[in-house]
Amino acid sequence: MIVLSLLAGLLVLGISGGAYLHSSPLLRRGVRTSAACVNVGQVAQGSMLLLEYTPFGGPARQYTVGPFAFPPVEVGGTLDVIYHPKRPQEVSLPERLPKSTRGLVIAMTVSGAVVAACAALAYAW
Repeated sequence: MIVLSLLAGLLVLGISGGAYLHSSPLLRRGVRTSAACVNVGQVAQGSMLLLEYTPFGGPARQYTVGPFAFPPVEVGGTLDVIYHPKRPQEVSLPERLPKSTRGLVIAMTVSGAVVAACAALAYAW
């Protein structure tokens, strides 16, 4: 039981930590711009969109997003994206970012406490 709790805690910690590291800089410093849909592809789960956006002062970049059961735009349409000004390859759709990182920090704290408790219990055995 301790091992399963430890694994679950590590899994939640890893997922929430990765989400925090990706979304936190975009929420704090992200630049919103329009991206044009240049291609729509099909995968087993739905449609994938290839978007092209131009960061301020830089060359055009492409971003693949999806899958969508019903794509929000067709080729030629536009969507808003948010990119990191110093690392414009870090990009996301605004609706795919959390409204704040508070929930992620709470998840990381709780899962870290579970991992620490499980490790302490395992060490005590």
